[in-house]
Amino acid sequence: MCKASALLQDQSSVNGYLELIRTWMKDTTSLVACSVKSGRVIGTAITRIDSFPEKTDVYGRVQILEGEKLKNIMHLMNTLLLQTKPYEKFEQLEYFRIYLLCVHPSYQEKGIEVALLDVCVQVAKSMHLLAIGGIFTCGSSQTRAHSIGFKLFSEIRYNRWIVHDRVVFDDPGRGNYSAAFMGMLTSFDDEPKDRETLSNDTLEKRDGEISTQLSETQNSKFVVSETSESKSL
Repeated sequence: MCKASALLQDQSSVNGYLELIRTWMKDTTSLVACSVKSGRVIGTAITRIDSFPEKTDVYGRVQILEGEKLKNIMHLMNTLLLQTKPYEKFEQLEYFRIYLLCVHPSYQEKGIEVALLDVCVQVAKSMHLLAIGGIFTCGSSQTRAHSIGFKLFSEIRYNRWIVHDRVVFDDPGRGNYSAAFMGMLTSFDDEPKDRETLSNDTLEKRDGEISTQLSETQNSKFVVSETSESKSL
C-alpha cells in the first residue's frame, strides 16, 4: 500500500509514519529478526496489545496525521477496522495486534515472514491473550498468514476504494487486490478461568469510540540462520 500510494515521495508522510511506528514500538512487544551471519536486522513485526476499555477510556480520541499520502493509508486502515469490529469477532476485550510486518527484499522468500508470524502467536500465548490479528495489505502476506491459521475477517478491495471520485490505490502491484484484516484465536493449557470477554452490554456502553493505548512488556528478537532459517527467542 505504501508503494501504491507513493508514500516515499511525500516526506511529511514518511516522517508521520515513522512517528506512528515509534509510538507503536513503545508497547515493547515488537519483534526483530536478525541474521546470524551479519547480525543485521532483516525483518520486523511491530506489535502491541489493543484493549477495548483502554481505547475508550484512556487514550486521546483525536489523531493528528501529517502528510496526504499517510492520511490516505490510515483512512483505509481505520475504515477496515471499523468494518471488521475485531472485538466483536474475537469476543474479547483485548487482542494482540500486528501493526506492521516487514522483511528485507533479499529475505522475503526464505520463510522469515512466516517465522515472525509464528513468534507473534507465541508471544500472544505467553501474554495469555486469546486472540491475535492484524491488517495485511499484500497478497503474499495474506497467503502466509493463512498458512499458519489466520482467517479472513474482512477486506477492502483496492479498486473499490474511491475517494472524491478517484481510485486512491490504482496500482497496488501484481497479486495485491485488497487490504485484509486477518486473525485467529490462540490456545494454551493454563488459560485463566476469570478472563473477561466482550459482552453486548459492554459494547453498547463503549461503541463508537476508537483510539489506541500502550501496554508495557519486553521487546524480543530471534536470530535467523542464513542456511537453515532457524529461530530462537
